[in-house]
Amino acid sequence: MNVFFGRWMGGLLCMAALALPWVARAQLEPARAAYEKEDFAAAYKLYKPEADKGVAEAQYRVGLMHKFGWGAARDHAEAARWFTAAAEQSHPEAQFELGIYYKDGRGVAKDMVKSAALFLKSSEQGVGIAQLNLGRYYLAGTGVAKDPVAAYYWLTAAAQNGYIDGMALRAPAAEEMTPEQIKETNARAKQAPRKAN
Repeated sequence: MNVFFGRWMGGLLCMAALALPWVARAQLEPARAAYEKEDFAAAYKLYKPEADKGVAEAQYRVGLMHKFGWGAARDHAEAARWFTAAAEQSHPEAQFELGIYYKDGRGVAKDMVKSAALFLKSSEQGVGIAQLNLGRYYLAGTGVAKDPVAAYYWLTAAAQNGYIDGMALRAPAAEEMTPEQIKETNARAKQAPRKAN
């Protein structure tokens, strides 16, 4: 009887774990609808309780609303706090936003190494604007060691994600690369992460 009950409970817990992302998305739908209608006061009221519960997408949206003063007080320290909470759960856009905050010293102390690390995490999840910024960092040696091959790779990935500036910015990196490095990097970049829309 105990074996049966243990398996039954294990199955029930597994089903509940699988249902959680769907439930969280369903709970965010009214907030998302208000946000898309630019009814930010309503969106904030709906997102905030979910953000308090630890829902990364809600934390990211609350951070954006504080960043821009949409439906909430414009407060960069508060925005950084929410971006941090979402970024710690691997939310790619929150990682990018927090990387910008560290780059500019907005709401947090300026730290180019942290900025680069956050851009890398976001880039690895296919966020094109993060890839563009990371490529620029590698090109200039900002927050990371200067690396023309890495710069070329991330700038190419950004271009493939719709950030065409990446193509133009590759030229200085290519000048420091061998033809073989360019060929290999172009081949690798075809497999670069892309964000699903």
